[in-house]
Amino acid sequence: MVWSILNAILLLSVLVPQGHLIYDGKEAYPEFSTTSGASVDAIALLSAPPGEPSRDALIDQVGRTTFACVDGSPRLFPVGLNATLASGAGDCTDLALLRAEVLRRNGIPARPVHGIMVWDAQTFRTRALHVEVFGKGVAVHDWVELGDGGTMGAYEGDPGIRCIKTGNGVCFQPVFEALGYL
Repeated sequence: MVWSILNAILLLSVLVPQGHLIYDGKEAYPEFSTTSGASVDAIALLSAPPGEPSRDALIDQVGRTTFACVDGSPRLFPVGLNATLASGAGDCTDLALLRAEVLRRNGIPARPVHGIMVWDAQTFRTRALHVEVFGKGVAVHDWVELGDGGTMGAYEGDPGIRCIKTGNGVCFQPVFEALGYL
C-alpha cells in the first residue's frame, strides 16, 4: 500500500506542479522583483554580502534573495533560470535550481536533490500536491544539498516536517532533460 501511494505521488507530480511555496508578496529586494527580469549574474552579485562574509551569512543571504525572486506559484515543468527570474513564477524545483546555481557562483558547493517530504497534516498546511495518510502529509519535494552535507529548502529547524532524500538532481530530471526543459 505504501509503495502504491508513493508511485501515485510520483506519477501525479509529473502531471501537475510539484510544490507551492508560501510567499507573502513582499519583495525583500526592490531592485530584483518577480515582476521584472533579473539575470542569474545579477542575483549572484546581490547574494554576495559586502566585505569578508562568513559562509553562513552568505548562505542566509542567498536563501532570502532567491526566495524573493520566485513567487511560489506552481508550474508543470521548469523552464530554466532566466525564464524563472524573468517571470517570477516557480515551485520548489525552480527554487532549488536557482539556489544551487547562485551558491555555486559564489563559491559554495551545492546541488539540487529530491525526495519525499512528510509532515503532520494537522499542524502544517500546504497547497502543494500531496496525499494524506494516517494524519501525515506526503509530497515530492526538491531542495539544495550543500557540500558540507547541510541543506537549504528542506524546512530546516522545523521538527514537524521531514524531508527524506531519494536522489540527486531535481525530481524527474532525466524526463525534463529529455524534453528539453533543463
